[in-house]
Amino acid sequence: MADKNPKSNGSADNENNVTQIRDILFGGQMRDYEKRFQELHQQLESELERLRQDADKRFAALDKRLADQLEKLTRQQRQEVSDRTGAIDSLESRLLEAARTQRSEINKAAETLGHDLEALNDRLHSSHAELETALTNQASQADAALNRAQRELRAEKVGREDLAALFTEFAMRLKGEFELPRSK
Repeated sequence: MADKNPKSNGSADNENNVTQIRDILFGGQMRDYEKRFQELHQQLESELERLRQDADKRFAALDKRLADQLEKLTRQQRQEVSDRTGAIDSLESRLLEAARTQRSEINKAAETLGHDLEALNDRLHSSHAELETALTNQASQADAALNRAQRELRAEKVGREDLAALFTEFAMRLKGEFELPRSK
């Protein structure tokens, strides 16, 4: 296999030589860089660990504050629920008392109204009886006056024959058939 690819064998030697030359020229610097990278890596790891611990402390403190706040809010909510329940109970009892008072007042007002209506009904019946008597008297007087007026009209009325003659003469004059006697 080595016979088939002589170029690849020679190029590997060239690479080894280049690597050795590079190591001779830059080896000290590379080791310094390696050492610096190691130190930097250790510093970064220690700083990262410190930051991690600091973050853990802060998260723990934040978690504790959140738990305290949650507990405080829970207590406040329970107190508020208790206060509101008490207020609702108080309001409910006041509303029930007001309803009882209103019911009592309405019953008294209904009773008073019933008595007033009975009194009014009695007055209306008595007024009705008085009006009926007055109307009966007025009707009797009007009937008597009407009978008197009829008698007077009959005494003063024009007879039928006279009225017929008057209308006949009126009709003839309208037609122009009626001639008045002429004076001599």
